[in-house]
Amino acid sequence: MAQKRLKLGIIISPKGQAATAPLSNLVSILNGLSNELHVIIAGSVRVLHKNELKSIHIHNICYKTHSNIIAKVINHIYVQLIFSYIIIKLSRKVDVWFFFLEGHALLLPVLTTKLLRKTEIFILAASIKKAAKVNKSIFDKMVIFSENIGFQISNRIILYSENLIHEWGLEKHKSKISIAHQHFIDSTHLTPKNNIDDNGEVVGFIGRFSKEKGILNLVQAIPHVLRKRKNIHFILCGDGEMFEEIRNIIQNKGLEAHVKMTGWISFNDVPRYLKELKLLVIPSYTEGLPNIMLEAMACGTPVLAMPVGSISDVIQDCETGFLLKSNDPKHIAEKIIELLNKPELLEKVSINAYKYVRQNFSYERTLETWRTILQEI
Repeated sequence: MAQKRLKLGIIISPKGQAATAPLSNLVSILNGLSNELHVIIAGSVRVLHKNELKSIHIHNICYKTHSNIIAKVINHIYVQLIFSYIIIKLSRKVDVWFFFLEGHALLLPVLTTKLLRKTEIFILAASIKKAAKVNKSIFDKMVIFSENIGFQISNRIILYSENLIHEWGLEKHKSKISIAHQHFIDSTHLTPKNNIDDNGEVVGFIGRFSKEKGILNLVQAIPHVLRKRKNIHFILCGDGEMFEEIRNIIQNKGLEAHVKMTGWISFNDVPRYLKELKLLVIPSYTEGLPNIMLEAMACGTPVLAMPVGSISDVIQDCETGFLLKSNDPKHIAEKIIELLNKPELLEKVSINAYKYVRQNFSYERTLETWRTILQEI
């Protein structure tokens, strides 16, 4: 693609602030390949790259979360109708629609774009089916039904790794799958710490407080850690449906002196918290390619993670990070203690991880991958 020529659009399902960084990265990539970009957003997600907004058109939809299942379903359908209305209004302004962060499970917008004969590309950042097995939500079952229809009629599905084809049960759609990611490291925002050994014995979690993220497993591991090493402290950054439950567990177990809960932290504050940590733990049941893992590596913070999704494509155990065999709380505790007892290994991994993400997650390299995909449309 020698010149910008496509008019592109992004549809993102109702998401919280956790979607800000991945959406902003995708906006930057697609903006570099189009002459007009429209983004339809529901919820509190925002686009960080303000300097690019001259060629980006943001369409915000008000979205309220509901705990009541009936109210949740009604609101979900209402929001989809608004999405579809905006898509119809933009029918002459968008050639290709990208459905991102579970946007592909918004059945009415998917059907609307298909009826308008637009190209539909699904970017799967996570597995709805995998998350549903952990969360056991009736609402998720309805979303899975919508997702399955969408897979059948989409033009292209983009995954972060070939490993995910089997892990997420997408073998029957293999002919329309491409491998790419929208991740890149902003070297002005993410800078390395001087020396990992300068940090105190601090272990952290940064992400959404939900079952599939394994936050409960990590919290249950903390008492096991403290029985062996009472000088270790934990920082838990994030918010979500399990926030109050996690806080109650910490209070009931008398862990307040060792555990700090920050609530959600802003994009600008992420590097500061990462640099306080000697180890970041990602104990998820399911993942795509977690942004926080790459951000930690760019800051020189070693990562201990479950080998799910694309994580094992990036983390080579004891070289660019560390892999858990399971997210059983006792095993998490054992690995934390083991690694904190090996400062030389942590320092080596810190340096290797920093070098790896700088070499493999540059804006230019990511842009070229997406340029190739769009040339094939």
